[in-house]
Amino acid sequence: MTKKSKAKISKDPQAEREAEKYERPIPSREFILESLAEEGRMLNRTQLAELLGLDSEEDQESLRRRLRAMERDGQIIYTRRGFAPVDKLNLVRGRVIGHPDGFGFLQPDEGGDDLFLSARQMMGVMHGDRVVARITGYDRRGRPEGTIAEVLERAHHTLVGRYY
Repeated sequence: MTKKSKAKISKDPQAEREAEKYERPIPSREFILESLAEEGRMLNRTQLAELLGLDSEEDQESLRRRLRAMERDGQIIYTRRGFAPVDKLNLVRGRVIGHPDGFGFLQPDEGGDDLFLSARQMMGVMHGDRVVARITGYDRRGRPEGTIAEVLERAHHTLVGRYY
């Protein structure tokens, strides 16, 4: 670990916790989210490693694993332009509630009004899936409507039925 990377990690408020847990600590999830928010633009993994001062192959691999875990937990999202915090992109995390008529709703993890999902959006998900969705507009009653940005976790891994 270089002097530069040690200096960056020492700015992390959770550095002690990370040092206790890992032999080669890297910046915490909180510090990564804070750094992405301060930067104000999407960063790819190489740019983020440079920003955090992670030079060695092992540190970059650790960062890759941490970013994947953060993506899996719905803290960040990866697009073609790079990584960004979910909160900054007007995205909502939550669980899908399916309706027998084909449409559905997204129940946000943070609480609040459910997001309406059209039957077209429901074609890619099932009841109980955890997803990240983007608010695309409001219906004539003023309720929010959305489109699915990414599926975080599938509720059902096995499907039984007939394909016609």
